Amino acid sequence: MQKRYHLRHTRDIERVRQSGQSRRHPLAILLFQANEVGVSRFGFSASHHVGKAVARNRARRLLREAVRLHLDEIKPGWDCMLIARRDTVVASFAEVEAAVLQLLQRAQLL
Repeated sequence: MQKRYHLRHTRDIERVRQSGQSRRHPLAILLFQANEVGVSRFGFSASHHVGKAVARNRARRLLREAVRLHLDEIKPGWDCMLIARRDTVVASFAEVEAAVLQLLQRAQLL
């Protein structure tokens, strides 16, 4: 994913975590809030509950790729955080992609 689509600053991530809306799925959690930039930006997170470093990195990579493939379908102007859940690591890419699309659809961001 290009850098302009990354949610990089801690203040932006905290703003989304504190005052953003959320949608939940067994594989991931989506937090989202409108931004003033003209593009949607994404952050990806996986806590220690997901597993060790290899598992957390895999979970983040799966979420990041699912978003990257559908960037052109996502409405601009949103800051989003995708948080991996424990089952994300054992899920296939197709399942993770379906979960991300379902979360974005429920948030009306597609």
